[in-house]
Amino acid sequence: MKISGKKALGLVLITIIIIASIGIFYYLDEGNNDNNGKKGQETPRYIPPLGSMTLSFNYNFSEPEIVENGDFINVYVNEADVYSIGDGRPILPVNISILEFPFGTKILDVNFSHKEIIEETISKKIAYGSYSPETAEFEPIYSMDELYPNDWVTYHKGGGLGSNGERKTFLAIRSYPVRYIPALDKINHIDNVIINVAYIEPDSPLIEEKSDYDLLILTPDSFTRRLNPLVEHKNKMGIKTKLVTIENAIQQGNQGVDQPEKIKYFIKSTVEKWGVKYVLLVGGIKRQSLKWNIPVRYSHVVPPEGTQEYPEVAFISDLYYADFYDSEGNFSSWNTNGNDIFAEWNEDGRDEMDLYPDVYIGRLPCRSIYEVKTMVDKIIEYETGKTKDKNWFKNLILIAGDSYEDDNNFNEGEHIAARAIELMPGFNPVEVYPVPGEDYDYKTINGAMKPGGGFVYFCGHGSATSWATHYPPDGTKWTEFYSTIHMNFLRNKEKLPIAVIGGCLNGKFDISVAKNIKSGIEKFGIRYFFSKFWTNGWQGHCWAWKLTVQGSGGTIATISNTGLGTHGRDDNDQNGVIDYLEVINGWQELRFLQLYGEEGKDILGENHVQTITEYLHRFNGNNDHMDVKMAQQWFLFGDPTLKIGGY
Repeated sequence: MKISGKKALGLVLITIIIIASIGIFYYLDEGNNDNNGKKGQETPRYIPPLGSMTLSFNYNFSEPEIVENGDFINVYVNEADVYSIGDGRPILPVNISILEFPFGTKILDVNFSHKEIIEETISKKIAYGSYSPETAEFEPIYSMDELYPNDWVTYHKGGGLGSNGERKTFLAIRSYPVRYIPALDKINHIDNVIINVAYIEPDSPLIEEKSDYDLLILTPDSFTRRLNPLVEHKNKMGIKTKLVTIENAIQQGNQGVDQPEKIKYFIKSTVEKWGVKYVLLVGGIKRQSLKWNIPVRYSHVVPPEGTQEYPEVAFISDLYYADFYDSEGNFSSWNTNGNDIFAEWNEDGRDEMDLYPDVYIGRLPCRSIYEVKTMVDKIIEYETGKTKDKNWFKNLILIAGDSYEDDNNFNEGEHIAARAIELMPGFNPVEVYPVPGEDYDYKTINGAMKPGGGFVYFCGHGSATSWATHYPPDGTKWTEFYSTIHMNFLRNKEKLPIAVIGGCLNGKFDISVAKNIKSGIEKFGIRYFFSKFWTNGWQGHCWAWKLTVQGSGGTIATISNTGLGTHGRDDNDQNGVIDYLEVINGWQELRFLQLYGEEGKDILGENHVQTITEYLHRFNGNNDHMDVKMAQQWFLFGDPTLKIGGY
């Protein structure tokens, strides 16, 4: 059993005491009081069964510091690892502990005891986080006359890949030294908490270690001949690769209610039979039709109205194919209510989803044999061309601007780009920021891309077929939109960066000309739609995939949102770092860059999955739709085994 506290997350284990295999837990029984700060009584809670193991953590907290900031207050505790920032939710100090157990460990219980509860009256409401111009106090919380959150200690668990690639059971524990009673303008706080964990490790590994194959490539039969050179190349590089047609995978799937679930079960079976660690899906929509080469799973996690630009009822998530185990090794279906509407979290209910990836996954949503050949040639050239040794590889291209209109006139794009530069030591920053009075158009971006770079980071706003940002100083004037048609003029050739994209919908790869026509006619009528068709209806590739598959340059891989992306706004926790960098997409983008820049980790899919895993450790305990959505839609257009910088 390993206990890890990752520096990059700022998560620290204060004290760890391994107790005997049998023990008695005590906790404060608050079930019989009004939860408004009355001290509970220590009562025997639980005697672990014979053979179980126990852990105990002791946290000591200093006196909360209450600081007035305009119309609100902020509450700080020195020992806090993070401050919870959610849309419209009170910002409170949190301690987070991440425990890693052998995969399949059963967490029997997590309970706690603490000393006296101290209650204080505060003069103003506690500040809340913001993701949207429409954000206000989240009324269901701010009208509560009970404590928020609902306990001093909460936790979530999951099963997935640890930072070293080993399969683990995770336990993420959140401790709140301060809780809030919004309607009464009161806080309760404690100066100590002891957390107890009871668990049973499996008698033997749930999955037998095998190493027949490392990489599984799933693709339609029509693409196999063009993929054979990639299979040969990967095997030469020491990555044992197996190509299976999607037709065969679906046919073998004797479990599953539809094709995506059959594919998911098949991927799971290859992990168990062959030891597969990486999965590359090669196929998307067939050319410009309405049919799929490899189908997708849509998630139905819908955040509360006002959190994003509009309620997005469904979005693509290939994380579905990567997450097939829960913390105990059971199948993670994303359909626990059995209604066959997968990944559902809305007013009607919520599916249980583990979310932690169990394989490193990526997709090349190729529509044609030509696109397959383009990507195979790109990958082989990149990995064998001593890319890392080229001068151009040390360029870090930063394309960003003033994302939001806000009272403080923060230039969010330049703030996050400056942090990216700090996280990528040794790289030459190529800063491509809009300047008032100067043109900022596709020629600006293509010109910055032409010399090449190891990484390119776009941070702004997007749609399925375009990207843009704003001019400073107030974030109201748009730059020219950089669309998929402009990528036809890219000329960086073999000097291919890995792209990280901040923006909405740039990875929405379920568009095609046929779908554009169908949806346009349904929405606007035949005559009106065809009068507007040439505006964007003919654009048959999503922005992120067009950037990746571009034959005259573009990127070697792209990470982008398949749904509406989101960054934090302002500096609501008043810590001197704008929230744009600290939560949601901003945290993901920076952590991914940091894994290569500061930690030297150079396998693309491993860095992508580690970012998602650490994101879930840090944020999933907020019980917030947005955190689940951000993990699900953060999509890798690329080969998960790609060695960054080549061999």
